[in-house]
Formats: sequence, C-alpha cells, structure tokens
Amino acid sequence: MKVTLYTQYFNPKITRRLGRKISIESAKKFSEDKLADILKQLHVQYEVREGAYSRIPYEKCNIYVIESSVRKTTLIKMIERKI
Repeated sequence: MKVTLYTQYFNPKITRRLGRKISIESAKKFSEDKLADILKQLHVQYEVREGAYSRIPYEKCNIYVIESSVRKTTLIKMIERKI
C-alpha cells in the first residue's frame, strides 16, 4: 500500500487546522534528515518528490511516497515517537 506524507504534516509554523499532524513540541525537533533516518530504520522504501500540500498550495514542500503495510496515521505516530 502506498502512503503519501507531506512535510507540512511536521511543520511547526502551521496549525493543526492547516494540516500539521504531530504535536508542536515534536514538530520543533523535526528535520527532513531525521525523517529519512527514521524511514530507513523502519525499513520502508520511499521516494521524495517536490510539490505542494493542498491546504497550503502557495508553499512548496517535499512529498514522501512510501511503500508500507501500515496505515498513514500509524506511520505518522511512529515517526512522531522517534523524533
């Protein structure tokens, strides 16, 4: 199953209403290098693309297309715990 993660999910500058999916404390510690390391630790294959999140189309972000057997919400919670 393919899961799409936008870096806006982890952006501390935006509100949950606009798309942040993790707590503000975890979001402040986030970096894309950490995300890549976490995905490697979880042994998932992923591809990085450039794009824009639909709620904030004027800001460019990276899109991670991940081949995973777990659901998106579970994957986001696993990433949040490891940040």
